[in-house]
Amino acid sequence: MRKKRVLLDYSGLNDDQLSTLTGRVLDCLDGHALFIDLPVTAVELEEQLLDFRARWQQVSPGGSTLGFAEKNDARGLLLASLKDIAFYVNKMANGSRSMLLSSGLTLEADPKPVLVPRVVTGATVIDGLQRGQLIFSFDSLKEALFYEYQVADSLDADGIPEWGEAFRTSVSRSNVYAPTVPGVTYYFRVRATNKKGDGDWSETVSLMAR
Repeated sequence: MRKKRVLLDYSGLNDDQLSTLTGRVLDCLDGHALFIDLPVTAVELEEQLLDFRARWQQVSPGGSTLGFAEKNDARGLLLASLKDIAFYVNKMANGSRSMLLSSGLTLEADPKPVLVPRVVTGATVIDGLQRGQLIFSFDSLKEALFYEYQVADSLDADGIPEWGEAFRTSVSRSNVYAPTVPGVTYYFRVRATNKKGDGDWSETVSLMAR
């Protein structure tokens, strides 16, 4: 099982969120019993935070290009310090959730379990640009590694398509099926596949070739 960790990169936070996070980290690390050899001291981090806040406030109403550049430089320094501290915290905590949380930093989200793909929807079949072609498309699924689709050109005694071999594709749009025979109705269905297995087949769609 993967060890718990705090995030290393906080560049996705806006200025207000970054300021709030850094303030919380300072409160948590002040006098901390275990994190005593920080790569960036609390004093240094506080100085960086105050400098960032001051430059941020200067440009908030609409500052100069130079002002924004200086604010962004202060922000970059703050992000680098948080990254160094987070790396240290991860090393010292060694996966301990309570120690990680005591730093004030943000825990990494637990990875989402991989599930069998859902049923593919949005299947359509249209005439191709050239004679003897049909174009098969469907909605993509984020959890799919690839797709398999089947084609039938006849029905059994119960009116069920007599499916042929499965074609594998990694794209959901503009899958070309050829050649076709004019006047013959072609039936299509598709399913998604990933590491967990195959999803259920989609609803069947059909079109008579021209």
